[in-house]
Amino acid sequence: MAVPPELVEGWTEVVDFQLKSDGVVVNLTGGTVELVLKGNDGLAVDTAGNTAILDAANGKVRYTPDAADLTAAKSPYSARWKVTLSAKVSFFPSGGADEWIVRSP
Repeated sequence: MAVPPELVEGWTEVVDFQLKSDGVVVNLTGGTVELVLKGNDGLAVDTAGNTAILDAANGKVRYTPDAADLTAAKSPYSARWKVTLSAKVSFFPSGGADEWIVRSP
């Protein structure tokens, strides 16, 4: 997964990712994804309904944040994609979570 650019508080533009495991694209065909996003306070951001699979065969996913999702006060955020495929759950990245930096406008 590529690290996202630094974001700005109130960001509502889409943020796209490509999920990979050991450098190999993850085929998401038949699966579902969820973004597990937590602020520096450890509280989860409600991302339900804001995530989608764009291109399953190529592991491409999208997050469309609501205006109140990302604030500078809760930065840095930790982010992981939860993938459910054939009744099995995996997370990307599987090691340490990605860190998202959110700046004030």
